[in-house]
Amino acid sequence: MKSYFFFALFVLGLGFNVQAQQFEVKKLASVQLQDPVPQPLVLVNEQETATNALILNPNDIEHVEVVKGGNALNRFGEKATDGAVIIDLKQELPLVRLKEVYQAFKVPKKQQKLTLAINGNHVKDPALLLADLRQIDKIEVAEFSVTTSSRWSFDEQYLNIITRPQP
Repeated sequence: MKSYFFFALFVLGLGFNVQAQQFEVKKLASVQLQDPVPQPLVLVNEQETATNALILNPNDIEHVEVVKGGNALNRFGEKATDGAVIIDLKQELPLVRLKEVYQAFKVPKKQQKLTLAINGNHVKDPALLLADLRQIDKIEVAEFSVTTSSRWSFDEQYLNIITRPQP
């Protein structure tokens, strides 16, 4: 009886250790998904966006200014820790946020909860999406491939904004 009790405790202990090891693996996987690339503050006609959340025809750009280091921090504060990119457009364009993109393309509420991508590239902060609607070709639900080396979501699908080809 004593050996059975000891064996049961030993097996339970192994089960606990296995769970702890699985937790560690998941934790390491989430660290690998973080993007180590600096993220500068991006302003387009004084509207904040991000480099991976901007849908704009490059031909509409009049001027680009890059501000680094202390100059960026002095002008824009902590948001510009990694620098700032200021983009001025040739003309005033009706740039919209994600809510307006969903409305224009009649994206169902259920699909609006999916992880967002532009041309298959993950948008880290969808609230920063800034788009010229004329540059969007379509929005589709896409499936993650089983063999995808880096997934940014645990969902099976993501919402992909497809932009028009640039001339």
